[in-house]
Amino acid sequence: MNRKSMVIMNEKPIRYSIPVTFAEKGLENLYPNSLITDLNQIPTGFANSIFTFKKDEVALVLRMPPTVTQSLIREIELMKSLYHEGIPVPHVLEYDPTYENPLGHPFMIMERLEGTNLLEAAGNLNKTQTGNLLRDTARTLYRIHRVNTTNLKVMKFTTLKSFIDSGISNIRRFAAFSHMRNFEKFENWMQKNRPSETTYNKALIHNDFHPFNIMVSGESLSGILDWVDAIVGEVQVDVALFSLLAEAAGYPELARTFVSAYQQVSGLPLREIDFYVTALAIQKLIQIPLQKKQMEDTGQREKAELLSSLQSRLEKNLMRIIKENTGLYLHDFQ
Repeated sequence: MNRKSMVIMNEKPIRYSIPVTFAEKGLENLYPNSLITDLNQIPTGFANSIFTFKKDEVALVLRMPPTVTQSLIREIELMKSLYHEGIPVPHVLEYDPTYENPLGHPFMIMERLEGTNLLEAAGNLNKTQTGNLLRDTARTLYRIHRVNTTNLKVMKFTTLKSFIDSGISNIRRFAAFSHMRNFEKFENWMQKNRPSETTYNKALIHNDFHPFNIMVSGESLSGILDWVDAIVGEVQVDVALFSLLAEAAGYPELARTFVSAYQQVSGLPLREIDFYVTALAIQKLIQIPLQKKQMEDTGQREKAELLSSLQSRLEKNLMRIIKENTGLYLHDFQ
């Protein structure tokens, strides 16, 4: 399950978005002999401050996490490994996880991928083009799931029991933070319907694999973003999260086509996917208002406004999915 969205991070949360002026001064210090232009902050990334800019006309991305964090180092090392294996991830050019650098803050600079997120791109493609894109995305995800994990420094769940226990435990914590009164009904459903150990498809998973983290240029996949939550876990979680968020955002056909494409390319029957879709839907329904409040409290207004614009549709569709799969109604989720 999605560790970022299912647990409260150990690092201190960002209090205010890092201002453009701070990033601009830092980049000038880092690259004193280069021309820095077109610096803009973009409202993506839950806690990170992210900027696009050009260094001597080369398009790059600057990402600055809230504070010093080992997760930044793990993510960068993983991205470098995947890049060398030909997985379409941004090429990390340089980074420093400390405050002792010209920017005066932990940072990562990587290439800027061309294109838009998959949902935006699909709106400009015909049915055949969209189908081809989703099959390419499914093939890429299957390649990720086949990566050798022996030397990867990521969290590894050796059993399905530990993986699901961790996920349910973290959903329970979010339910407590949101003062949800009837969470035990949903937890009972998850415990009763949890897949058996024999179904475990253990592999490297992105763990936040959804259309907004998938970049498309023209008709082709150009890259996959945000690897901070990658772990060794159940591959059906990646397929389930893509399917869930595509459907919740109002694109059920994309969800169905992607699941079918992954089944074909992987040969996996995905018999347990409804469990993972439902557990993730419960998690997301609890998470959305908490996430919005944290964004508002930490001065991330653009991110909060973006989430607000999607909140009603997402919550309505998530509750519908939960009801269809569990029989539990909206009044139970209070």
